[in-house]
Amino acid sequence: MARDIPPGFADVSVIVAAYQAADTVTRSLTSIAAQTLKPTEVVVVDDGSSDATFETAQAFEPHMNGIRLRVVRMDTNQGAGAARNRAIEESSGGTLAFLDADDEWL
Repeated sequence: MARDIPPGFADVSVIVAAYQAADTVTRSLTSIAAQTLKPTEVVVVDDGSSDATFETAQAFEPHMNGIRLRVVRMDTNQGAGAARNRAIEESSGGTLAFLDADDEWL
C-alpha cells in the first residue's frame, strides 16, 4: 500500500547514530531540516551517552520543518553498528539514509 507523502518530502528515514554528541547533533539535525527534498522522518539513537545528547536531540523537534523526529536511548554504549541497527528497527521509511551525529549534509 502506497503511503501518502506530502509534496516536498520523500519516503526516506534518516538514521543518526549518536554517542557523546551533545555538541554536534544540533548541527546534523539542522542540515537535515534544511534539505530541499525532506525525509519523512529522522531517527536518532543515543548510544548510551553520558552527556546531554538525548535531551539535545529531543529539544530540536520544533525546528524539524515538518519532519517526524524520533529519539531513542540505548541503556549502554554498544557501538555505532548497534545504534544504527536499532534505528533501522525503529524506522518506517521506504528508503534509509545515514548521517553521523558529527557530520552534516550540504
